[in-house]
Parts: sequence; C-alpha cells; structure tokens
Amino acid sequence: MRSCSVAVVLALASCDGAITLEIAGDRPIPRTLSSICVGIADTEAIGGHLGQLYQLTGELATLPQTLRVDPGRASRAYLWVRGDRGGVPVTYATTTTSFDGDVRIALDRCPLGRGGAPSPMGDAVGPASARLVTSHGSGNIVVALGVEATIIDAAGGKATAVAGPALPAGTIVAAIAVDVDGDCDDDVIVASDAEAPIVWRRDHRNFTVGAPLDSGPQAALAAADIDHDGDLDLVTGIGSTLSLWYNDGAGRFTLDVDDLESNGRVSSVRALALGDVDVDGNADLIVGQSGGPLTAWLGGPNGLFVENDGVVPPVPLAVAALSLADADGDVDLDPDLVVAVRDAPMRLYIDREGQLEDQSFVRLPQPAPIASAIAVASWDAGRCEPDALAAGSESLALHGEPDAFTVEAMLGAANDVVMIDLDEDGDLDAVLATPEGVRWLAR
Repeated sequence: MRSCSVAVVLALASCDGAITLEIAGDRPIPRTLSSICVGIADTEAIGGHLGQLYQLTGELATLPQTLRVDPGRASRAYLWVRGDRGGVPVTYATTTTSFDGDVRIALDRCPLGRGGAPSPMGDAVGPASARLVTSHGSGNIVVALGVEATIIDAAGGKATAVAGPALPAGTIVAAIAVDVDGDCDDDVIVASDAEAPIVWRRDHRNFTVGAPLDSGPQAALAAADIDHDGDLDLVTGIGSTLSLWYNDGAGRFTLDVDDLESNGRVSSVRALALGDVDVDGNADLIVGQSGGPLTAWLGGPNGLFVENDGVVPPVPLAVAALSLADADGDVDLDPDLVVAVRDAPMRLYIDREGQLEDQSFVRLPQPAPIASAIAVASWDAGRCEPDALAAGSESLALHGEPDAFTVEAMLGAANDVVMIDLDEDGDLDAVLATPEGVRWLAR
C-alpha cells in the first residue's frame, strides 16, 4: 500500500528522501491561531493518510514552522493545514506535491483572490435546493444534502457529482463539517428530524456512515475543542435543550450533563455557532431561535459554559442560520456574528471587545438582503476586507469595503451557499444550492 509519513514534531532534522513542508503565515500567535492540524494523503485512493495536531505554544508559538515529509511509496500527495483559534477551526490552506522539491503553505491574514466578476463554471449538478457542507482534506469537496447525498468536486473547469452515503430518515435539518477522529480532514455530522445525528467519516474523498449520537433528533449542531484536549467536541440543541458532547479523540461522543445547561433561556433552538467572542482562548456559544432572542454562553478553560446576557442584544429573531466570522476586516482578532433571518432582512453584529453590536443598518446595503444562508470570506482581488454571499430568492454577492458591504452582483435564486477553494488553485470559490442543482462560481 502506498503511504506518506510525517515527522512527529515540528522543525525536525532532515531525513533521507524527504521534502520540507514550511507552514508560514502572518497571523499573530497565539492570539489569532492557537493550533494547526497538518494533513498528508496520497492522491491515490488506496494510499495512506495521516494527520497531526500541533499546539502553537512554547517554542512552537510562532510561524513559520517546518515539517519533514517522507513520501514512502507515494508519487504525489495532498498537503493541507487547518488553523484553529480558541478551539474553533478558522482557516484552511492546501497544496499538492510530487516530492520533487520543498513546499510552502501560508495561513495568511489576507489571502487575495482573483479579480473579475463571479462566473458559473459549467452546469449545475447534483440535487436541487440542497443543504451544503464544505469538507477540507485530501482534496476540497462539498457535500450536498437534498433528495440524496452527493459529493461535489471540480474537474476540467466544471463541477462534478458522485453519490454519497444514504441519508438518514426524515428531513435533514442540520449538518456540519468536523474532524471527529483527529486526522485533520473534515468528517460530516448530519441531523434529521427523525433520527439522532449521525457521523459520516471521511476517507480520501468518500464517506462511510458511522455511529449515531446516543440521543434523539436534534435541530442544530456546532463543533469546537471545548475542553482543550486536542479534539473537536460537539454542541447540539433542540427545543429548550442544549447538550454538550465530549469527543474521546476517536470520534466517540459522550454527553456531559454539567458543563452546559439552558436554564430556561431558550425555547426553540434553531441554530448554533461556536467561536472565541471575548478573545480569551475559549470557545463561546451563540444560540439562535425560531422567534426567541439570541442568547450567549461564554466558555471557560475547563469547558464550563457560563450564561451571559451582555454578549448579544436580546432581540427576538426567527433565525434561519447564523455563523461567527470576520465581517469587519479586523483580520480574525475577534469573530463577528452574521444572521440569516427567516423572511426578514439579514443582521450583522460586530464584535466590540466581547460584545456583539448590531451594525446591520450601517454596514449592510439597504434594504438589507433577505437570505436563507450567508457565507463570509475575502474572495476578490486587491482588498483584505471580507466579502459576503447571501443566498435567497435573489442571491447577492456583496463586496467588502472598509466600513460596509456593497452589492457587487446578482446571482439568481439559491437556498444555501458556501465558500471553498473547490478546484484547489489557491483562490476561494462560491458554491450555491439552486433549484437547478449545485452551481460552482469562480472569478
């Protein structure tokens, strides 16, 4: 069997037949990056794959760092790095190597994309009006969950689609990408209204259905390394209940009944987001409801969540989706909150020293877009300001200016949108779920 191997520590001395992988970046350590997960996989599906998490502390609290990579029997391999902050994945970068020279991967604060208008790449593929999940690893892919599960990839300048695992019973209500087994690629957890959430484990570009959580159906999912033990844990929610599940490092989750309690603060959980809102190195929790107010819990170093009413304005919203992302261009120093509201204009909350301030009317074009899903990242040329894509009856590409978003392009109807470097050329792309199928847009 083909295989790749990697040194078990960074900055190891040279080994015969190996190449050097340099992991660079200008993000402040550990304020904006606290750990990196390095993955290596043979491009052959039968080949080897491994990953290793490195805490950026002590002598490793800086970039660049180097790894020596032994090709084994592989002639070509994927190399990728995931950057985490406060236990939450915040950035990815990938490349390939034929082992004919050293390789550099940069986790820069301002990755500039290409210029030009967003353009469709080939025809729409896969199921109509799907739910989309990005998965980084040995090749970047999108999992589309519609009437069936489909894996969306890119080849020859167009999107491709192959069948994924069988869907659970009922209607899919939530899905997230999360590295459950510590190999640095993104597995997927799928939740339906009829069954407990189930783990799909990734192997190269395929998924194998694993074990479900020991629970009933859940309405919302989010993941982060809550207890700082190096693996990603899980928060789920439904109705008035929030649950915290600790990962044993092998993808087996155990319910914790003490470290997170809803205490009557929620009644209709619809969406969850985890991120380091107060920049103390711990993952914090934001909960969106189907008509109730946004609520927040601040995380502590021991994994214990403490409710806090001062983080986000308690305005009732019928939340369709929410995410924590850099929307104001402070380069990931703190995450902002982007909220898609059902049948109403989207909301944008800017993080001000741990408090999320509503700046929807200041930073969003007016009237603000009505969206079912929103993706935020910098994907155009020449500027570091984040851009956004809002999926709705008339989806919009929003161009990021220093203090506001402006409408750049109208993209047609869509119900979901994600950003990922689908063709792995170093530039972010947009993937939209449309009534015709999944559409890939690139500049």
